[in-house]
Amino acid sequence: MVNANQWLNEKIPKDQRAQATYLYVYRQCQSGHTTHNNGCSYCNNRNLNPYSGSPNYQFYNTILEGELDLNDFVNLQYLYIYGTGQGQDQQQKITNLKVDKCNKLIHIEFNNTPVSNINIGENKQLIADCNRLKSQVEELTSVIRNIKSPNLGDLKLAAKKVEEKNLENQVSVTKSKLNEDYQLWVDLLLDTQQEVLQNDNAFARKQLEKVKKRLSSVLTAEEIQELLGKLVEINELEVQLSNLKIQENQ
Repeated sequence: MVNANQWLNEKIPKDQRAQATYLYVYRQCQSGHTTHNNGCSYCNNRNLNPYSGSPNYQFYNTILEGELDLNDFVNLQYLYIYGTGQGQDQQQKITNLKVDKCNKLIHIEFNNTPVSNINIGENKQLIADCNRLKSQVEELTSVIRNIKSPNLGDLKLAAKKVEEKNLENQVSVTKSKLNEDYQLWVDLLLDTQQEVLQNDNAFARKQLEKVKKRLSSVLTAEEIQELLGKLVEINELEVQLSNLKIQENQ
């Protein structure tokens, strides 16, 4: 564990910060690879954006504490600060995040980090906490409570709305790591999967495999499958809702 500002001064010279658009700080490699010297050569090579002249900083094996002043990163757009679990030795320990001058910042994401203890001023609304399980349960509970006459159809519909929001969040997080070209491929992945689910045929399945292969250069198999799996869950709920309506009308 190191002082955040001291670590920043050692890793990124001030005269190089204005060009940065992405900054990732990980407790460990998110794909489970072995890291060396605060880096993962596999992920660094995989995530390089050949269409962007801006540096994409990624650091691993890093636990930061105290204040992190990023005001020199005037072109920063995406900030990710990840821990690996709920244990004290797994969480990031940042208590104050200065991003007042980061006017282009559009996404801040914390994972396994005590977000409630972080002061980030006017940019608080940008936080997207990846530990969404608690908030998802609370949201689903709230939806169920608002159902005046609960029945199976209402519960299925509530679950479908939550799953759709989960997919929307996951797509947003995934796209934030990609250039515009690959963002379009993510859209194509979902559209093709939807075609497979609705009109299962050999051509659609073949196209899906092609899209998955193209995205495999920038996303892990697990990341791709997570997106597809969420779409399958939503489709299954839609089918169940349709069947319930048919039964009600009989």
